[in-house]
Amino acid sequence: MNTKDRESIYQKHRIFDMTWVEMKEWLEKTDVVLVPLGSVEQHGPHLPIGIDSYAGYYVCMEAAVKADVPVAPLMPYGYSPFHMRPNEPGTITLRDETLFNVLYDIGRSLVYHGFKKIIYSTGHTSNAPTIDRVLRAIRYETGALAIGYAADTEVFSKLCDDIIEGKDQLPGWHAGEIETSAGLLICPELVRLERAKAEFPTTPSWLPEGSVKDSGSGFEIKYKNYPVRIALDQFEYGKSGVMGNPLLGSREKGEKIYERMTDLFAEFIKGLKDVPVEIKKRDFPERY
Repeated sequence: MNTKDRESIYQKHRIFDMTWVEMKEWLEKTDVVLVPLGSVEQHGPHLPIGIDSYAGYYVCMEAAVKADVPVAPLMPYGYSPFHMRPNEPGTITLRDETLFNVLYDIGRSLVYHGFKKIIYSTGHTSNAPTIDRVLRAIRYETGALAIGYAADTEVFSKLCDDIIEGKDQLPGWHAGEIETSAGLLICPELVRLERAKAEFPTTPSWLPEGSVKDSGSGFEIKYKNYPVRIALDQFEYGKSGVMGNPLLGSREKGEKIYERMTDLFAEFIKGLKDVPVEIKKRDFPERY
């Protein structure tokens, strides 16, 4: 499918492009809506700062077309405090409380208008803890079925072993094999592949002996092979923001990985369509 045809199909599913007339028609067809999230954060010297948003939105739109559901506007900002690097500018982060309030208000607005199943789909893993709180708040207060879906590479890399080459090179972590493949598929004009280089985490010297930093997570180390969560900034364990081997990325891999990712998401969405949900509170009087 060429870009023009894809854009034309996307328009029919994007709430941002509709009038309330089309919106009402959608509500007569389905009570499911997708809310895409991403982040604005550095991804090394070769990927655009918005790659989590580009990729997350792509997954939502492709899955929405396959499952025939509408998509709310992209929430491009996320929770990324550990990506604030002194010498690599560009990251914009929201505090957990701010992100919670924005996502909560989006959900309440959608429930007000008649949606009963809201899927918050994130292209940035670290949005997940905040989303978890939103899901419970929406469900407990309105009765709506609120769901968090990880449309990100850290989670999905485990389902792509037959496609990935660098299984031992953090393929699904930050700016590595999968995210670089995503960039080459979704926004190739923004990828500076000539700057790409492999880089892996180093263990901060101040940690207790026996500690190992063996992933791109800003929250986890292993102490004598036991997982320990700790608040680390990425510059404490990485030089340029890359966590993996982007040199293994390709558009062809991106096509295979994201086709598989969007097929799985669409199947999940279709499975929700006939689930009965009773709304106990649609009104949103706190909307001031």
